Amino acid sequence: MAGRSQSWRDLTLGARVFIGLVVVVGTGVLLYGAIHQTSKNIAEFICYLGIAILASRLKVNLPGITGTMSVNFLFILLGILELSFAETLALGCTAILVQCVYRDRPSAIQITFNICASAFSTALAYAAYHNALFDLLVGSRPLLLGLAATVYFVANSGSIATVISLTEGKPLKKIMVGCYFWSFPYYLVGAGIAAMIG
Repeated sequence: MAGRSQSWRDLTLGARVFIGLVVVVGTGVLLYGAIHQTSKNIAEFICYLGIAILASRLKVNLPGITGTMSVNFLFILLGILELSFAETLALGCTAILVQCVYRDRPSAIQITFNICASAFSTALAYAAYHNALFDLLVGSRPLLLGLAATVYFVANSGSIATVISLTEGKPLKKIMVGCYFWSFPYYLVGAGIAAMIG
């Protein structure tokens, strides 16, 4: 949830309902991850977490995209490949938190929304990659990772574009095409990089 900071009272009813829904679902995902903690390799998790925290402070300028893009999604994809669900959630949400508070002073609503939207998007992408049916149908780990990257992109960009649309009164399609559509190929490239690293 980027852009100008608005107080909760200034938001439209639709924006409040959508933000509330994302926060409830994201909180549920985080609670599920906290209750079902597992670790495949704690040292690997700590290394990925440290690198993700450092990288979350970086913003990359990409050709064809107005503004900057974070590289957090690359670490989430690596987590999907290498880490448990709880570790991937912790890595992604911690990186988002650092990204939110590093340079800007976002409101509590923005931070909460961004973390919960990231948790939800990460959970969907993790489920897409580790789904037995998708594994049977696709049969290729790189293609499954591409599917996970696509799911993450649609869920994360879609939730952010929706809240921007509801708070600023702009058409959702215009926001998705103008702000996010051109970043999709970079998510697929990120999936390829994650597959090579993994």
